[in-house]
Amino acid sequence: MTAAAKQDPTSVGRELGVWGAALVFSMALWRHTLLFYNDDFIKSVQAAQGVLAGYPHWRNYQSRLLGPWAVQSLTVLGINFTIAHIIVGVAALTATGIVLFHAGRAAGGRQAGWSAMLAFYTLFLVTMSRPWLYIWDYFIVLTWAVFLLLVIRRAPWWDFLLLMAVSFFNHEIAALIGVWMAAQALADGWAARRRPDWRMFGGGVLGVLAGAVTVEYLRTALLKREIGWEIFSDVGKGPSSPLDAYFHVQIFANVKDIAQWFANPDWYFTFLIPLMLIVALAFGVIIAIRHGMKAIGLLVYVVGQITALMALGLLAETRTLLQLAPFLSIGGILAAKADWNAAPKVR
Repeated sequence: MTAAAKQDPTSVGRELGVWGAALVFSMALWRHTLLFYNDDFIKSVQAAQGVLAGYPHWRNYQSRLLGPWAVQSLTVLGINFTIAHIIVGVAALTATGIVLFHAGRAAGGRQAGWSAMLAFYTLFLVTMSRPWLYIWDYFIVLTWAVFLLLVIRRAPWWDFLLLMAVSFFNHEIAALIGVWMAAQALADGWAARRRPDWRMFGGGVLGVLAGAVTVEYLRTALLKREIGWEIFSDVGKGPSSPLDAYFHVQIFANVKDIAQWFANPDWYFTFLIPLMLIVALAFGVIIAIRHGMKAIGLLVYVVGQITALMALGLLAETRTLLQLAPFLSIGGILAAKADWNAAPKVR
């Protein structure tokens, strides 16, 4: 953007309009969220407090500190923890909408920006499921919105590394940023018939390893006791295998549920749940076909998301699908576009 454009009142007004619209949409979405969850909302607030105190529902939640830290930071100002939770949630939703607008605009113009923003708020709405909506869920969608903006703008590798480093304090799924970095470095090298960018490849691989070590350290050092076995009646009284301490494998439950949803459709239209995975995969394949090697990393990212959801996320709890919402919001725009400007950004 030129200096003249920066001073253009019309341009400033449009930008303020985007920010204002994102804030209004986020507040309206939050109002619906509170009406939808009602008293269950307090359970999610208590879950954030449990992470801070070392008593998370599950051991793997203990490292998800970014959201609880953000909420706690507002209490220093004298704000009640529950009110701070609401403020942080609305702020994260607003930021996600703004970032996706810029991602859509970068990919297909201003109209595409508005489409991406509105698609995200719609997807957030339809993936709600009682009784949980954790504070880290808000930061998951923000993480992937920023990631997609960086991909579209062809940001340098250190931007992705920084995003991954921060995101590991919110959710271990941040490892997919490193997977994308490694895959895209190899794809770019192959396309240009040259050696891969070893800084990007190494940053991705080493970043994932460092993140995994950090996550395990946080869980070991901060955990006092996981209380999920005590408060959830449908999971038994304790772990059934050593694997339960690290992962909750859901692949068998998900396959069984998907088969039932398609074989015995009901008025809840549960077949739409796996349909989101199918659409995301279709977008990834189409984008890779249309844009070639420069989009291979995105396809790997989408496959990684779907694999993680099928293996470790309970699809019946549709909240887990939130991590696909940013890609679904922008994926159709990229899939429909004949080409997007993928020239590396020079700094």
